[in-house]
Amino acid sequence: MVEIKIITPENIRIIKSASGHSLLDILRTGGYKIYAPCGGKGTCGKCRVKITGEGEVISCKYYPDKDIEVILTGEVEANILIHQTEYLEDLPFKISNSGFFSSSPFGVAIDIGTTTVVLYFLNLLTGQIEKISSFLNPQKIYGGDVITRINYCQEHKTGLTELQKLIVDGINNEIETFILKRQLIPGNFEKIIIVGNTTMLHIILGEDPVSIALAPFKPEFIDKQVRKGYSTGLNINADAEVITLPCISAFVGADIVAGLAVLKVKPTNYLFLDIGTNGEIALIKGDEIFTCATAAGPAFEGANITCGMGAVYGAISAFSKPLKYQVIGNSEPTGICGSGIVDIVAYLLDNGTIDQTGLLREPFFIAPEKNIQIVQQDIREIQLAKSAIYSGVKILMDKAGLSFSDIGALYLAGGFGNYINIKSAIQIGLLPYELRDKIYPIGNSAGIGALQYLNSEDFEEKIDRTLKNTQYIELSNVDEFTMEFALNMNFVKFRK
Repeated sequence: MVEIKIITPENIRIIKSASGHSLLDILRTGGYKIYAPCGGKGTCGKCRVKITGEGEVISCKYYPDKDIEVILTGEVEANILIHQTEYLEDLPFKISNSGFFSSSPFGVAIDIGTTTVVLYFLNLLTGQIEKISSFLNPQKIYGGDVITRINYCQEHKTGLTELQKLIVDGINNEIETFILKRQLIPGNFEKIIIVGNTTMLHIILGEDPVSIALAPFKPEFIDKQVRKGYSTGLNINADAEVITLPCISAFVGADIVAGLAVLKVKPTNYLFLDIGTNGEIALIKGDEIFTCATAAGPAFEGANITCGMGAVYGAISAFSKPLKYQVIGNSEPTGICGSGIVDIVAYLLDNGTIDQTGLLREPFFIAPEKNIQIVQQDIREIQLAKSAIYSGVKILMDKAGLSFSDIGALYLAGGFGNYINIKSAIQIGLLPYELRDKIYPIGNSAGIGALQYLNSEDFEEKIDRTLKNTQYIELSNVDEFTMEFALNMNFVKFRK
């Protein structure tokens, strides 16, 4: 018998099960509604749950052989997986099975985010997603955003080598863990697809990113790169294909290209936002795609905030009023992640603790016993970040000649977009009030796009079409952006 400790936002429960059953079956027998649209065949990867000490697993492919602790998300977060099915492509598995080097070939789709790295392990013979894992980007010790990491490369002779080694070692650790558990060898890994912003792709390939941060902001490359495994430092087949998907510009990367290409439900005009340390924005008007990037800073990912932290175990992720908050893992709070910060600022604005200028006269304590608080500088960081995003949206709208009434949907991509309370984001002026009933979180569209590229030979055509239709707007060359940024710094009283 194995003992399964299940932690939800509402309670903690322990159930026992005989060994030999999948975790999906165990949870469903226990009354938990785990989303698995492929029927538990392992091909959709959507029945994933988090296990303490192991990260995310595909529950239909996971057979507990020891006592484990499972962390289940709340209903809102669970619905994001349903949204992915509704809004993101899930192409049939289509890979030529000739020319493999081993009898058990695997591929990995990797989304290298500035804060979080996500890996999707795919069986290249069956099309089954065998595992999804993630880890915090270890490069964060050298800076919370791409500019500080580029500066580190510029200011230190071995800076690029150090940052490259950190990310390569992190990926190798995940691959090696998979190898040990499945009794494989590095030679089984024959194809790697990587997405990320332009800086992250330069660093993983060991290409100097310094020109990205210097006018005229010209990267060493923005097109698709193909390397052999032996040249990358990755613990994979020496002749494996390692492909980084194409970018649009210095600050609109392959993560946005992949995310746009994987969308399948598309009104005529829509917005696409990936809100992170580098806010990447796309506005689609018919067949035209307008893109830009804003330096939102890492505030929405918990950095530069007094008690901020990533969206990990112990983070306050939702807040409604004093002493009523939600903590990831249903544990004692240790800090506040981006979604919690947005809720807190919205509450402070709504009850008049801060005014429209953002003035906070004294620290506001969320968990006094843990000394978790929000201070004036935290409010300023949020004002800078939300103004950068909203102003970027307004500039693209002006360039396209559209108003909010012309927009059919706003798709929120990325980890932060998964968890924010949309009403709170509107209240602080991060998202447009006019689109309040048209905003849809779609999860990690970049990672799903990379997975579809790995999963189906037909997806490359979608990538090419996306690139062909895209134009980039450099906000530093737009005089109106400075004015928009200044005008959007203040809060506007939420219209109920």
